Amino acid sequence: MSLANEVVPLFIPANPINQNLNTTSLSIMTLADLTRDDEYEFGARILIVLKGLVFDVTRMKEAFGPNGLFKFYAGNDITYALAKGSVLEADARVVRASGLTEKERENLERWFFVFKNRFEVIGKIDEANQGL
Repeated sequence: MSLANEVVPLFIPANPINQNLNTTSLSIMTLADLTRDDEYEFGARILIVLKGLVFDVTRMKEAFGPNGLFKFYAGNDITYALAKGSVLEADARVVRASGLTEKERENLERWFFVFKNRFEVIGKIDEANQGL
């Protein structure tokens, strides 16, 4: 059994927040627009990217904030890391999630379902200019 199969059901909220998500009206952002690690102490929002969408994960600061287990996810596109089931910092910094196996794509879809239903989507990443 994969990590996604074991953990994902624990994170599904009773009241999903993005049931009718319309991505056409979202603000276009680049990875450079996301908050840097040193800004979290000053109350900045904690943002991550998953499948091209920008999620505000600030309400789980204990997990994604400066002292959290997943602090290195903050400010990054974590698509590759979640698809791989990885908690390695290097995988959280991989920008392009290409060459995924069918199982990894399934893991990614499970995690995307969780994030989409648990956290506010505040923007989408400009694929052509990721601000790197």
